[in-house]
Amino acid sequence: MKTKSKLSYVEALRTCVAIGVSLLIVCIIVFIISDAPILALSDFLFGPLTSIRRFGNVIEASVPLMFTGLAVILLQRAGLFNLAMEGAFFIGSVAATAVSLSLNLPPLLTLTCALAAGAVAGGITCAIPTVLKVKCEANVLVTSLMLNYICLYFGMYVIVNFFQDPKMNSNYSYKFGKGVELGKLFSKTRINSGILICIACIIIVWLLLNKTSFGYKITMVGKNPKMAKYSGMNIGKLVIGSSIVGGMIAGLGGAVDLFGMYQRFQYSGLTGYGWDGILIAIVARQKAQYVPFAALFLAYMRTGADIMSRNSDIPSEMIKIIQAIVIVLISAQAILSGYKKKLIVQEARESEQGA
Repeated sequence: MKTKSKLSYVEALRTCVAIGVSLLIVCIIVFIISDAPILALSDFLFGPLTSIRRFGNVIEASVPLMFTGLAVILLQRAGLFNLAMEGAFFIGSVAATAVSLSLNLPPLLTLTCALAAGAVAGGITCAIPTVLKVKCEANVLVTSLMLNYICLYFGMYVIVNFFQDPKMNSNYSYKFGKGVELGKLFSKTRINSGILICIACIIIVWLLLNKTSFGYKITMVGKNPKMAKYSGMNIGKLVIGSSIVGGMIAGLGGAVDLFGMYQRFQYSGLTGYGWDGILIAIVARQKAQYVPFAALFLAYMRTGADIMSRNSDIPSEMIKIIQAIVIVLISAQAILSGYKKKLIVQEARESEQGA
């Protein structure tokens, strides 16, 4: 086994150990605070598998997480901690709503234009903090955080003043036109064709990062910007490019979630999927091919926690504890670090003997 594959195995094993330990800690907590811990844990661990509808909820909840997880991986691959994916997801849904309610075209063409508008809006959103960083040396962390709230209030202004349905008591838009939706794939669930778009994005991002010069360059910029600059790479264009692509995926995710799950725009605030994308990227070890597994894991936990909270005396906030523990443990470099060093030393000795 080559060293690279061995190290990948160690990283995967470390993630599994972290998840296993976090679940063990949660089990201990449940046994301490619950009057019926066995029933609560059964609902949490196996509840999502007890019906097609519940398992469908897991798949449905994982789709927006995959989009934002991919966006975070692309945004952070270039070494900038850009947090604008939350605003990009939201403003993508706003742009998609505006286009779908403004165009008088056949449903399929309207849907296509709306999805494209969501992607473009998301790309522009995530590019703004990066451009400010490249051109003005602005702190990308601060500007991206503030930009999320600009997206929220600007988006709600657009919905309320131009597309709000006066018959609704909330800030809901008019209903989308007939046929302007992502069709359902399975009965008894809300799993829609948006998951196919998501799978296509995962494949594209994996190819982009691993099989193209652009992916190699932004990885080099993220790991060693001085070396990248010395090699003649245009760092500014590369980081802006990665931000645009990542933002387009987040914006597209907002549009896909909107047309797949709802009949009108009905968000009352930021969705939180952008922040979840950071957790997905961490669990997936910044690798696009692992994003589906990380998203399904988080969606499964949340669905199980919801079932547990309805059927037992355990509050659904327990899932926040699980997420926090998972992040802490996965981020802990000490887990299996000795085994990892042992593999590196072993490979070095084998190379010396081979020489």
